[in-house]
Formats: sequence, structure tokens, C-alpha cells
Amino acid sequence: MVKSVDAQDKIAKILQRLETGTCTPQELQWLQDWYDHQPEQPMHTFRDEAHRQQLQADLLQQIHAQLEPAAAPVVKMRQRWWIAAAVIAGMALTGGWWFVNNWQPRHRMIIVQVATGQQQELVLPDSSRVWLNAGARMEYPQEFGAVRTVKLDGEGFFDIQPDAKHPFEVHTNELNVQVLGTSFDVKAYGTLDETQVTVKTGMVKVSHAQKGLDVLSANDQLTFSRSAQQYMKSKVNNQQINEWATGMISLSQAGFAELALILENQYGVHIRFNPAEMKQDEYTLRCSNQLTITEVLDLISTIHPLQYDIKEKEITIHRKN
Repeated sequence: MVKSVDAQDKIAKILQRLETGTCTPQELQWLQDWYDHQPEQPMHTFRDEAHRQQLQADLLQQIHAQLEPAAAPVVKMRQRWWIAAAVIAGMALTGGWWFVNNWQPRHRMIIVQVATGQQQELVLPDSSRVWLNAGARMEYPQEFGAVRTVKLDGEGFFDIQPDAKHPFEVHTNELNVQVLGTSFDVKAYGTLDETQVTVKTGMVKVSHAQKGLDVLSANDQLTFSRSAQQYMKSKVNNQQINEWATGMISLSQAGFAELALILENQYGVHIRFNPAEMKQDEYTLRCSNQLTITEVLDLISTIHPLQYDIKEKEITIHRKN
């Protein structure tokens, strides 16, 4: 007979696979068989019947939100929901506290949104460190599971604790970055066409739509274009990969849309421009983020034929004729 702790561990893994739609019919059948063979346990695990019902209702609600994609077929949804409900009911009888203390923390998400003009350093549950750039948003669980997964919109520099048994993944709108232990930068702003992954140390694997694109090592940069559905791999200066985390505004051959977004996030302004008018040039910029927005625009204008007009937080930029 399977020990209860082993069964609970297997249940947790199957629930994770239920969330991703990768659960096999054999695993679903195992869950049903497990539930059918659970004897009722005394009520002393919970304070009272109302307490048990409340815990079960809360857990069901969370699983319902995780397991019910709107586009899923009705039959499949009902089957998965019934099995999930059966598992929770069974666990409420045989090990409710284990489920509350082990499953919930891994699914309780922490969301960090960095304000304009700020950078933020985070220490993740596995002691990995992340530096988020202005305007970035990251989501990660209170506790990591078998795969250490975070979601990123914006720019972040990651210094990951090595752990061969628990791979680390960064998910963006377009790319997934998989690592074991390394340091790398991900620039993935939802409003920009391009997503970039740049490796400082170690190696990472980059995928798009579950298809592997390339493996990057130190000084490699992969740039993926959403519109073209293509990527380019190049070499970069290792020392400049995460300069922004040390108080610099650092761009290399960036389009004007990226330059404008970086300045908006750094200075809390809104920049108006004509994309067709500004698409000709690429911008390379290295300066302290302690400069004022006017000083930065003046610096850019010494190299590129630009003129700008500032009215409070609204900036209009044109190309000089």
C-alpha cells in the first residue's frame, strides 16, 4: 500500500499536470481509484465541520480558477473539475492540513510592479536574486515546485542559484528561458515588437511556442521579433549586459520605440512621436539615470537630428528636416 506522504506527493504532481493539460488518462484513473478507497477520518483534523467546509470551498475555488480555461470542451472541463473536486474532498478527510500548507503556498502568487524611475532587487524563495528595471512586472509563487517558474513583463536581470533537480524558467509573452544556474538579462516589454535574452554567465535555452530556438552562452544575445516570427543571435559586451541595474541608462542599437519606452519608465513621462518618421535610426546610449530628462534628450540630439517640446509630463519628439 502506498504511504500517505507518497500519495500526497503524487497527488500534488498530478494536480500540477492538470493545470498544464498534460495529465494522462492513467493518472486521472489513479486519482479516482485513490479517492474511491479513502476511508472517512475523524473530524479532529479541523476545528469543526464549518471549518472543514470553508477550507474545502476555498481550495475548490482556487483549483476551479486554475483548471477551467474558457475555450476547453465542456465534457473535458467537467471531468477535470469533478476529479479535482474529488481529490480535494478526499484530502480534506485524510490530510487537509498537508494540502493547505503544501499545495496552497506554491500556488499563492506574489506580484511585483516596479514604479517609474525605480529599480528593485528581489530575493526569490530559492535565494536566487532578481533586479527589475523601471516599469517591470514580475509574478512568482510564494514557494517553488519542481520547476522554478516566474512570469516577466519588462526587463529583469537574473542571478540564479544552481539546482540541477529544479530547473528555473522565465516566461514572457513570446519566449521561455530555461536555466539550471546562470546570470542573464531578459527584456520583454509587451508594447515592444522585440524580446531580448542576453547571457552574462552560464547557459540558457530559449524557446518560443514550445519550440526550441537556440542555446545561449556567455555574451550571447537572442533578439526575437513578434511581427516577423524570427530571431537573430549576436555577441554583446559582457560588462554592459546589466548596466541599468547599477544606475545607468544603457541601450545598444535600439529602435526609437524602445528608447521612448525606457525614458518613459525612467522619468514618468509620456512621449509622443510618429513611428513612421522615427523608424530610420538606431540609438546607442550610455548615461547616468541621475541626469534630467532634458539633459538626456539634449545628449541624444547631439547625435541624432531630433527636436522636442516638453509640456509638464508630455513630450513631443520630431525628426528635424
